[in-house]
Amino acid sequence: MLRPLKLAIFLLITSLTFAHAGQLHDGVAYTRGLALDIHTPQVKRASALNLFSLAGGRDRPIVVYVHGGGWVKGNRKKVYSLPQWLNAKGYVLVAIDYRKVPATTVEGQVQDLAQSVKWLRRNARRYGGDPNRIVLMGHSAGAHLVALCEARKLCGNIRGVIPNDVQAYDMVAYAGMRGSLGYPYLDAFGSNPQNWVRWSPVTYARQGSGYAPHLFLHSGSNGARRRALTNGYANVLRARGTSVAVFDGGRYTHGSIARKLGQPGDPATVTIERFLAQVTR
Repeated sequence: MLRPLKLAIFLLITSLTFAHAGQLHDGVAYTRGLALDIHTPQVKRASALNLFSLAGGRDRPIVVYVHGGGWVKGNRKKVYSLPQWLNAKGYVLVAIDYRKVPATTVEGQVQDLAQSVKWLRRNARRYGGDPNRIVLMGHSAGAHLVALCEARKLCGNIRGVIPNDVQAYDMVAYAGMRGSLGYPYLDAFGSNPQNWVRWSPVTYARQGSGYAPHLFLHSGSNGARRRALTNGYANVLRARGTSVAVFDGGRYTHGSIARKLGQPGDPATVTIERFLAQVTR
């Protein structure tokens, strides 16, 4: 049986070692009544020799994740296996909420994203995150928003952008391929071509430069069109001097290219891990 002093030391070590394992900071307010979830990796805070040693020695890189939902629905909880996967690799995952159409417009949504990154720059270190090593990642509508935020330089100096499977990089080209806009594009972008131009990342990338490295992923859903729109925007960025990679996920569906992330041996997962390691060094 442990003596009282030894028991107290044992409990202290145990609490310091495991208190922060996979911790979720749920619903942290950042602007306009909106919230974000901060998923932090396991941090071992104690050892037999130094009770207060902090493993890792420095703040961890941050992946800001923007969920999908066609600009009209969804919430920050739709993160699949991202927290377990990215935390295990040493990243802080921040999943954000943003206002939905018709309560706001695409303009309001990209401003919400920009505000979340601004908030993180001020507060990241409170959660063990490095405000100077932020990567933007999004799926579907979220992929469009992270691409647009960087194309317009609204999110400041970031390390990388990972747009996962969207067709809205060039809405004029998309509308031309489709012949008309349907749900949810018509709901989000409307019928005015001026807004198609205004909210297309390609509009800004054609004139800009100095962008962070991009890793694009696209699925096989609407395969030929999705591939053409993704590669078309990737080529515009390359022509402006941006480091760009494209992952051809023709064997995935629009849902599975997000849902399977984090699974052992998943090709998209391996590609993202390599990209993150390169841009957050």
